[in-house]
Amino acid sequence: MATSYRRQMATKIRRLTLSTGWLIVALVAGMPLFGVIVGLWPSVPISGADVIRFFAYNGLTLSITNTLFISLAAPLLALYVAFMVYSQYRFNPRWQTLEKRLAPLLSLPHLAVALGLVYLFSSGGMVFNALWGLFDQAAPDWLGLPRKSLFTMVLAISIKEVPFFLLILSALGRQLAIKDWLLQGKALGYTERASWWLLIFPIMLKQSRLALLAAMAYTLSVLDLSLLIGPNIPQLYAVVLYNWQTGFTTYEQANAFLGNLVLLVMLGLLIFSIYVHEWFAVKRLRTNAIMANPFKIARISQIFTAWLGFFSLLTVAILATFLLWSMGWNSQSTLSTANWSFALWQDEWFFMQRPLLNSLNIAFFSSILGVAVTLLALELQQQTKRKLPDYIWLMAILLPQLSMVYGWQVAHTGLSGSYSTGWIILSHLPFTFAYSYLVLRGPFQSLNRHYELVAASFGYTYWQRWWRIRFMLLRPALLSALAIAFSVSVAQYIPTLMIGAGRVTTITTEAVAIASGNEQSITAVYIIVQAALPFIAFLIASILAQRIRGSFDAEHP
Repeated sequence: MATSYRRQMATKIRRLTLSTGWLIVALVAGMPLFGVIVGLWPSVPISGADVIRFFAYNGLTLSITNTLFISLAAPLLALYVAFMVYSQYRFNPRWQTLEKRLAPLLSLPHLAVALGLVYLFSSGGMVFNALWGLFDQAAPDWLGLPRKSLFTMVLAISIKEVPFFLLILSALGRQLAIKDWLLQGKALGYTERASWWLLIFPIMLKQSRLALLAAMAYTLSVLDLSLLIGPNIPQLYAVVLYNWQTGFTTYEQANAFLGNLVLLVMLGLLIFSIYVHEWFAVKRLRTNAIMANPFKIARISQIFTAWLGFFSLLTVAILATFLLWSMGWNSQSTLSTANWSFALWQDEWFFMQRPLLNSLNIAFFSSILGVAVTLLALELQQQTKRKLPDYIWLMAILLPQLSMVYGWQVAHTGLSGSYSTGWIILSHLPFTFAYSYLVLRGPFQSLNRHYELVAASFGYTYWQRWWRIRFMLLRPALLSALAIAFSVSVAQYIPTLMIGAGRVTTITTEAVAIASGNEQSITAVYIIVQAALPFIAFLIASILAQRIRGSFDAEHP
């Protein structure tokens, strides 16, 4: 009887534990969908006149068109460039070097890349000023990268998204028999470059749908880049919608509700465009193969053998530019006439301390919580033998931020929530969870269970096996996930701004606020700090991972 009672109690406790775990995971993973649904509930009555006024808004059609163009062009361009880089590096001795640098390159914030390109290549930027300064002349205004334009947006986002797609393609490549397919292509008379496009690209394109949608959803509602380097007349849709969402009049609230609907319709159009592009691309490749037409795009791939060196050099140039600006260089001076000093750093340190501490505090806790919930989600799926589709776990990066965060803001106001770091951490949690899931899913599912079976045969309990074997094997991947989640939290702008109502300042919110003015030197200080935080996180993760591997190898020769 006693044994039977203990078994019943153990079964009940296990069921309660599993139910509690699923509830926690469902709350975190479902927060984005909850935010979108709440945002679609009108806060004011909507009439036909409101709908007419909404669509009659000056410049709305062009704003929507420009936003859709950027959301399509930048991710697709990044995907094609990433595939060309991958095809050139995959069986190259430099592939391991590229894989090691992907995560740190991915950690560089979008804001740093965007402003770095402007600081470097605009008419008043460092490159053209230095070149024209050799002849004691000022660079013409028409020369260089426009400070605010569609082209600048597409260029900045596409450059920044290439490492992201390379990370996705790298994970996909481990699951595909690429070498065998290349040999089959060679047997059919195709060159290796043509075989990459004809045999491998269609498969990878199909399996990259979620990654492509994530990049498109981000571009669709990115606010900081739209404010700083997007066109002014008309403004991109994210800026227009944000202004409505933060308005207080009945007219603005009605437009915010209708604007959310339009944003989701735009997301639907982007999803449709992913399938249309896939169909068209595959059909074009097949036509070229059947008609024996030359693969012109395969020839272009050769250019990207130098991508790693180019991107590394660009990253160093961007950071060096910000450093020089923060030390006294400006568009009117040369390297020899600038008054170099760290006075600006000393002056700004007083104002920077609070945002810096907030950033560290929020990123630290949101990254740890995000990784913990990810481990819980992966473990629950394994325990219950229920593998849910990836899009359920990745909704935070597949849905537009403006829609979901607006819903959170409405709920936060309805709950009379305070403007504290606790609420900001909660708003960052779905994003750190989604990126942690992307990083940990592969290592967790590919763990060799043989070690745990051996441990079970020696009498180890479930939790002993989990902590002493599975956790130990996952430590390098966990460190990478923590570093990426930390970087994601540091770069968050919309959740911090809308949930904190501007009262909880971080390095990112301060950088955007200062960059909106004309204080480029002060902006450079904040951008360097923003870029340094993820770099330090990855450096610490890398050092710890090497020590862990070394100690593990020493204990298990």
